[in-house]
Amino acid sequence: MENDAPEQITTEVKPTWDDLKLNPELLELVHQAGYTSMTAVQEKSIPQALDGKDLIVSAQTGSGKAAAFVLPLVEKLKGREGTYAVILAPSREIALQTQEVLKTFGAPLGVRSCVLIGGIQMRNDDIALATYPQIIVATPGRLCDHLDRGNIWLEYIEVVVLDEADRMLDMGFADQLNRVLQDMPKSRQTLLFSATFSKDVESLARRILQNPVRIEIGSARKPAQSIEQKFIFTDEKTKLRALQKILAEEKGSIFIFTRSKVGASKLWRSLRSRGFYDATHMHSDLRQKDREQALEDFKAGTYRVMIATDVIGRGIHVEGVAHVVNYDLPREPSEYIHRIGRTGRADAAGKATSLVTATDRLTVKGIEKLIGRTVEIEGMDSAGDDRNHHSAHSDRPTQKPSGKSHSKPHAPKKPVPTPSNGTVIKRITPVQK
Repeated sequence: MENDAPEQITTEVKPTWDDLKLNPELLELVHQAGYTSMTAVQEKSIPQALDGKDLIVSAQTGSGKAAAFVLPLVEKLKGREGTYAVILAPSREIALQTQEVLKTFGAPLGVRSCVLIGGIQMRNDDIALATYPQIIVATPGRLCDHLDRGNIWLEYIEVVVLDEADRMLDMGFADQLNRVLQDMPKSRQTLLFSATFSKDVESLARRILQNPVRIEIGSARKPAQSIEQKFIFTDEKTKLRALQKILAEEKGSIFIFTRSKVGASKLWRSLRSRGFYDATHMHSDLRQKDREQALEDFKAGTYRVMIATDVIGRGIHVEGVAHVVNYDLPREPSEYIHRIGRTGRADAAGKATSLVTATDRLTVKGIEKLIGRTVEIEGMDSAGDDRNHHSAHSDRPTQKPSGKSHSKPHAPKKPVPTPSNGTVIKRITPVQK
């Protein structure tokens, strides 16, 4: 009897930073920055970008995509003089944080970069442009301002990066993007990064990319599995009280989203009046220097709690955020994914809590459809009605009045709000202040 051949087990070997054949000096900076292993988007995108391919990349928030386009740019432009690359970002905060990555990997190797964003005097931009940076990081509107003034020429641009292209289109930058791209050579390399592939993004990609390599990492429509999600049913009277309970229980850093700029300022004042002095806030009506200071203080741990709107919050990438709280649910379900992506980055554990009111039923239904599962919405305590024990005929009077009696029938019970898919919502008794 012949012995069976031993089973061969093959293990996939993940590529390392050394396999990319980066410049030794750049590789050393990567190790110094603590990049021990590549994320999926870095592993798939960097080799293709180094080969000069056009890319269309979709990945979850917190996937490390900034390094995925910064490192190839630094490798390509090291030792060259002149402006050859433009990175477009939807917000000032994203532009500034991209600049920080460029300072880490580019500046030590002589690759200069500058940031062109609103809220800064044009004179400061002129001074920065006079250094002839190899890379310009800009918001579309500000870059168009400089094009209109004749301060910048884009005829020699070799690489353009569109970071968060879906967000730029959502914010109404389509005309500005078209204007900027028209002024660039058609033979350029284009790297398009987008959290979602909407019809508008797909249309833009078809117009500006040439034989692109398409890269999709995980599902940009679903949150990272390392995020523990919770939905709490409350009402406008008790919502602040519910938030205070979360802040008291969570010892780590917290990111709170509101739906409006007014709401962010109002919530910040309300928390401070209740003794939460470790909270700061950001929105687009604040002066640029105040926004930058608030962000720096949050990163440094001076403030433990950051309150922000979607436009500002999506551009904030801070490592180690323990908890995201949706004080107001977003207007669009897709923003839910971007919001809670502030935590659970790079597969780290994180928490996301959403405060839900009866008026949020359609939004919750949209979130459920987006993430592909029913969410459980819990009450703040065990008080209240339980939908599971609610009779199908409970809206009828429980006692038929006699003809002689002047007593009124029992009032029908109000149905408990149910967001979708039979999800249970418990009614809670408002907490008396």
